Amino acid sequence: MSALVCLTYDDALPVHCEVVAPLLAERGLRGTFYIPAARDDFHNHLEDWRKVAAMGHELGNHSCFHPCRTRADWDWKPPYRLEEYTRERIRDELQLANRILQLVDGRSQRSYGATCGDLTVGDDESFVDDIRDLFAVVRAGQTEHPLTGAMPFVSPALFVDFRRADEVIPVIEAMRGQNNAWLIIGMHGVGAGTHNNFMEADEHRRLVDWIASQDDWLEAVTVLEAAHQFQKAGDTHG
Repeated sequence: MSALVCLTYDDALPVHCEVVAPLLAERGLRGTFYIPAARDDFHNHLEDWRKVAAMGHELGNHSCFHPCRTRADWDWKPPYRLEEYTRERIRDELQLANRILQLVDGRSQRSYGATCGDLTVGDDESFVDDIRDLFAVVRAGQTEHPLTGAMPFVSPALFVDFRRADEVIPVIEAMRGQNNAWLIIGMHGVGAGTHNNFMEADEHRRLVDWIASQDDWLEAVTVLEAAHQFQKAGDTHG
């Protein structure tokens, strides 16, 4: 199995439809776009997102209302603070988001990009076991290195907002020659003004072009496809 890299983009931004998805498709790469299913801009451009799915990209679940836990350095928007959620409420929201996305792309399986990386509600109660039947894999947590072996149900990502391509490429390059190596890359905007967190557009293009040039050993697939490839190879989720 080739080394796998999963390019993931959060928050259903206009630049994702207009620039990123076509760029990846032109290079023969497939990405995952994590969509908050209640986002106005998403509903205002449903046909554009159908085209994104038709290119082979994954419309990943990013909840409906993007709930997060409040941090010391920010007070998350009420009433979407995960400390005020129950396990039943977050499961209901994620299941609803799946159903909304299925109306757009017709697909019944997808991955979940944990909002703010959070997987607990209330006083810090995990809801991971409550959503195992809803998703093939959950992107949550951070890593600075590729991983090898079976992709676990909760899989970390290397977030590259504000990083240069030449900082990211060596991390991917470290997978060359390794068996069952994989890396999820996460980001938000592409280009200044697209999101508070972003990768510069030129740096993003350099990264995408380099990944496309490595097709003899590296495959860029969706998070869902990566999970399925490991399942097909006989690995099981942890």
